[in-house]
Formats: sequence, structure tokens, C-alpha cells
Amino acid sequence: MIVTPPHASGVAARLLVSVSGLAPGAPLDAAVALADALDARRVPATLLAGPRPHPEVVAWATARRHVGDTVLLHGTRSDAADARRPYRRLPAHEAGLRLTAALRSRDALGLAVDGFAAPGWAVSAGTRTALAAAGLGLLVDDAGVHRLDADGAPSTSWRGPVTGPGAPPRRVTRRRGEPRLVHLALHTGVDPAVACELVDDALAAGATPLGAGELVSRRGPRRAPVTGDPEHWSITA
Repeated sequence: MIVTPPHASGVAARLLVSVSGLAPGAPLDAAVALADALDARRVPATLLAGPRPHPEVVAWATARRHVGDTVLLHGTRSDAADARRPYRRLPAHEAGLRLTAALRSRDALGLAVDGFAAPGWAVSAGTRTALAAAGLGLLVDDAGVHRLDADGAPSTSWRGPVTGPGAPPRRVTRRRGEPRLVHLALHTGVDPAVACELVDDALAAGATPLGAGELVSRRGPRRAPVTGDPEHWSITA
């Protein structure tokens, strides 16, 4: 079984359940059924939506976000295009261009997102820099969940490998005493019984379920210190 007891540090692990498969044209029935199963267990979902989702996906993801789920931008182009130039190799300039186009599409559709997750999970330092510059300070990658500083460096993290049906076992290095993250990555096409068993196993092991946005502070990337006369500072800066 993928999930292991989480109490090595004396603090209960956190359970993150991400849901992918919300592709353009994909039926929502499976996603709705999976979300209902998570709701029955009081487990929030972290939904991964591409930059050009179907309007029905936008409406559903927006409604789920209003009741506590997290929505992440999942890539910036088509799956095939992303596979040809994966995010783990991108310099900051190219990642920034991709993000600008993707966020423009997102804005046109009215989809609010809380952060970013790359197809394949791995991202380069340049991609992190571009995410912070674009205001996407929440990142889920192959090492955990991170809040990014203004320069793209993780300021707060919960670390743990991505697991799920068919995922190869791997380890993520954590600092001594650092609590563990259990990240279950579920596709809407997974057998519901398998998905529920994995979630139930993590809960039985003592993991506390949280969405990606709850694991780290909701504030955006920290800005550079403001200088000058405080009389002229904006209260919204």
C-alpha cells in the first residue's frame, strides 16, 4: 500500500488530494463523483485545471473553490506542447511568456486560480521565478507544496512525494523534525473504489486533510521592503 504511518516527527502528516483530468471536452461526471466521495470524508480537493478549460469546468471549479477547494493552473499549453518542453528545463523568460498567455486565457474564461502545478510536477528555478513574478505564489511540485517568495524561492513548504495509483515509490528529503506530507494525485478516470481506499488508508494512518492553499499561508509572494515616507504608502501595497 502506498500510504505509510505519518508520525515519524511526532506531528500528524497532512493529506493533500489533487484531482486532474479536467481537460477540455472531458465529461464532468467522474470529477463530480470523486469530489462527492471526498466531501463525504471531509477531504478538500486541490483541482488541476488547464489554461483553456471548458466553460462547464470553469463553472464547476469556481463553485468548488467557493466551498473550500483549491484550484491550480495545470500547465500553460496543450499536454503535447508541454511534454515537448517540460517545465523542469525552462528558463525564467520562456516560463514567463507561457504564463502570460495562459493567464490571459484564464482571465477571458473567468477562472480564478490559487497557484500552479506543472504536468509531470517538476519545475525549474526559472519557472518558480516566473510564477512569483506573475503573482502565482502557491506551487505544488514533485517535492511538496510551497509558498514562493518574490524571487521564486520557497519560503514555506510541506514536503512529501507525489503518490497515487501506479505511481512509483520515491522519497523526498525533509529537514529533521519536519512534518510529512501525503500527496495523493488522483485522475478523474481512476477507479473510484481505488481512490477511496487510498484516501481512507491515509486518514486511518492519522493524516489531516487540507487543500494546497491551507497548507501554506494564503498571502502572495513577499514584496521588496517599501522605502520612503510612510505618509505616502498605500494601505493596499
